[in-house]
Amino acid sequence: MDNDQDLKVLAEEVFDEYINDEMPIRLLHITKVHRQARGISLKLVNRDFIKKHFESVPKDIYESFRHENLEDREVSIRAEVKRKLKYAISSHRWLQKEPTHQDMLEKMRVEDAPEKMLIEDMPKNEDDLEAGWKKLEEFCRTALFDHKCEFAWSDTCCIDKSIHSVVDESIRSMFRWYRNSHMCIVFLSDTANLTALQESSQTRKGRVVDNWFLRGWTLQELLAPSQVKFYGENWKPLIPLSTSNDKLDERFMKLIHTITHIPLEDLRSFSPGTNRVPEKMLWASKRRTTRIEDIAYCLIGIFDVSLITAYGEGNRAFFRLMEEILKRYDNWDVFHWSGRCSRYNAALPDAPHCYPAEKKMPVGRKNPEEERNNKECDVGDCHFALTNHGLKIAVLKLDILLEKTRKVPGDSRSRYLTFWTGDKFKIEPNSEVKHIGEERENGTEWALGVLDYWIKGERPFIDSRQKPFTAFLLSWDKHVPRARWKKEMTEKIIEIRPSGHEAGLRIELYL
Repeated sequence: MDNDQDLKVLAEEVFDEYINDEMPIRLLHITKVHRQARGISLKLVNRDFIKKHFESVPKDIYESFRHENLEDREVSIRAEVKRKLKYAISSHRWLQKEPTHQDMLEKMRVEDAPEKMLIEDMPKNEDDLEAGWKKLEEFCRTALFDHKCEFAWSDTCCIDKSIHSVVDESIRSMFRWYRNSHMCIVFLSDTANLTALQESSQTRKGRVVDNWFLRGWTLQELLAPSQVKFYGENWKPLIPLSTSNDKLDERFMKLIHTITHIPLEDLRSFSPGTNRVPEKMLWASKRRTTRIEDIAYCLIGIFDVSLITAYGEGNRAFFRLMEEILKRYDNWDVFHWSGRCSRYNAALPDAPHCYPAEKKMPVGRKNPEEERNNKECDVGDCHFALTNHGLKIAVLKLDILLEKTRKVPGDSRSRYLTFWTGDKFKIEPNSEVKHIGEERENGTEWALGVLDYWIKGERPFIDSRQKPFTAFLLSWDKHVPRARWKKEMTEKIIEIRPSGHEAGLRIELYL
């Protein structure tokens, strides 16, 4: 009897927790209108409505599980709650005007209205908004008739953007909402059919015909859901409905991989976290957002970090994202970037596009010494940290001499610097570096700060290997009182190749 009572209580608790913590704040409730073949009516509802609508679920779960010998009752109950409380979620490219939360309240008279307004009865006095209403209508029809979901979520109208706390919770929860959805319905408004999508991915310049693949927020909308269905501009599925989940279609996923360069295993089953930072940043590097802050906010779920939103902060949002990532990341490759640095810290990039595509190294046998170093040595400084003095990191310092400077035609903020490195190592490919920023004073000292050096015990060194080493370009202005080594911006990542074993001075920098 006690076990039965415990199971009842647990089912109710998990049910309440799932609705409050795992489901969107507002959903659209879709019901059929039987006087039309695919007629629907919509109502914007909150979590209390969901609880009342599904109030029999805890009892049903109790009846199903009361005689089961479950290894982990809470996990089993949670999975069953998720299965029963299903909703569809929309992924699309925004039009110039979309129906907002306030539009839904005003035009459909939800919440306090005595009755719902039918989609076909909606006023159409704004021509440019009508397309947004039509898209919402088709999404909800698709959710109900194709995927048997009577609840749906769209970022256009289910977020009350007039309340900051609602916007903040929605942005920080969005990855989870997409992951928990029964089906993510992707609308490719610029793609006629599968053939058009295939042809666009094969053009010489790699141009994609649909802007959905170029938007920031749609990256997590592709990765987070376990089930996705793609629809073309006419709301016909690109893959027949007999394939219930497009992520299970091998050929289609290979096409998405060709377009996005995201590995197939991540497209099928992505695990968020602060790992593989350069690779994940590369996925976002060609995507754009309307608000500059959103290029950081749309990556919160992918890196599984918490970030309070503050529209108006500009590029500081991306710096704060990098701060959160660094708190849980200990690999030097987070600094494997080039181009403009953050205005808040020279060691951190300005945006995702600063991370380059990884070069494919030629296939060849590693020498025995390289194999031994990889096994026996640490690589770089894994104890770097942001402090009140900047980023604290230890690098292997190699001295270089400036030989000549030449101007970049039409670019007063950049110049080419050629360095003499001696015969111990060379800067690839020709010892020339494009330097970005203010020109340095005569007499400035230059150095390279190697990031991925080997260290055995207390002895840092570099040696010949297949892959070149990565370095910061450092400068020290002797004319400045209390000067210290600082990182310089370069157009490309600096790669060096030693001719043999080269030990250097390991110095601690504050950048």
